[in-house]
Amino acid sequence: MPPDVAIYTSPPEALIDLLQTRHLPHALPLLRRLRFTRFAGGLTETSRILFSSPSPSPSSSTLSGTYDGPFAAAYLDLSRAPETELWLYASLERRPDHLAVAASVNVAEEGGKGVEDEEASAACAHAVLREVRRQRDAYSEARRAVAVVIAGTLSETLRMALLNRGVVFAAVGPYDKWMFRVDGLPDVPSPLEGDMRWDKFRREDIPLMQSRTNIKRQERTIVLLPSMAVYRADNTPVAWALMGPDSSLSGLHCEEEFRGKGFAKAVAVKILRERLKDYDDNGYCWADVAPDNLQSQGVCKSLGGKVAWSISWSRIDLDKSFPDE
Repeated sequence: MPPDVAIYTSPPEALIDLLQTRHLPHALPLLRRLRFTRFAGGLTETSRILFSSPSPSPSSSTLSGTYDGPFAAAYLDLSRAPETELWLYASLERRPDHLAVAASVNVAEEGGKGVEDEEASAACAHAVLREVRRQRDAYSEARRAVAVVIAGTLSETLRMALLNRGVVFAAVGPYDKWMFRVDGLPDVPSPLEGDMRWDKFRREDIPLMQSRTNIKRQERTIVLLPSMAVYRADNTPVAWALMGPDSSLSGLHCEEEFRGKGFAKAVAVKILRERLKDYDDNGYCWADVAPDNLQSQGVCKSLGGKVAWSISWSRIDLDKSFPDE
């Protein structure tokens, strides 16, 4: 029997306690997405929090900060397409070496408890995805006709574990997770000239922002996100950045004529120092950067960042992954 999946319409405090007590930094993307539900507009009527563990029915005994067994948890909101709909975390992400062991030995005979726990965690993540398909089928006829769900910042460790269990990925976009801490960010001299000013990014300038990025982020989402920008007196934006629903440094951009003057770095430092605390106070921050994006890698290095692990934005084909549903 596959593990049971508990379904919530708002984040259980016990789940937040579990993630922040035993699963940092790997669980940070999901944890911060759950904390984003406290922002205005961060929780919708279609938000679902999913939790699965090997116990017959996930309960307060497993969903707590004292639990150290295998599990998987997710935040799902099917109303956000074509943006990220799913943030998924599994406890196996803490021990990526066990995935290689599990792939090369007979788990029942040679794996040991550690590997058995990671296999159980993978089974929980698989069960969560099966529930995602059920949620999709119940959402609407139109959504049911769309096979894929978009999973964001999915760790490569978990993606490979799901692949080994038959999950089908229609597309995988690889990224590196560059991590840094607020208290380690460098002091940056202000690059502002003359009549320039700091401000949040204005709603009327969102079409310009959208034209400068390949991230498919809609206006309804952008207006909810923490932002920082440099403006000229005529309200022309010079440089800007957002923090994503999971608190990642996102959409960092400097207009071409102002590049090379420190604007991007200054915007990044300012938004992280001033707005990360809106999520929590543990000081971790990060940016998800494509492996071939040398410019963004350079900014992350200048912030003292280092690559922590690899992730992807993946399109999971629910119909092919669960053909018997």
